[in-house]
Amino acid sequence: MSSRILILSAALVGSLLVLGAPTSASAVGASVVSKSTCTQGTTAMLTLSHDDGHVEAEMELHADKAGHIWKVRFYNETVKALTVSQRMNSEDGGGSLSVSRLLTNHAGTDDITATATNQVTKERCVVRASI
Repeated sequence: MSSRILILSAALVGSLLVLGAPTSASAVGASVVSKSTCTQGTTAMLTLSHDDGHVEAEMELHADKAGHIWKVRFYNETVKALTVSQRMNSEDGGGSLSVSRLLTNHAGTDDITATATNQVTKERCVVRASI
């Protein structure tokens, strides 16, 4: 009987050690994707994911015309985190643009807003997501 208790105790301690072991899953969190249509038909997508204590934010734009310069801004909790101007690259029959940055990961939910304005046509895009 005492050998049975010893075996069960060892099994219980072993399973508790396995349950308490740290995992690397926190660095590979799930992504949040939000899509929007801009004021003149360009499509915008904002992807958020956790990355080593930060929030990675990526805004993608797909338009019918390439070559225009877009001003892209990221806001983290209504505070402007980044402003960058970038020319839209040519793609089959249109253009695409991708801007990605690491933002501060605040305690709780992070509400991220990405905006883009075409500097030629003044088309405006707004995409929001929370992670």
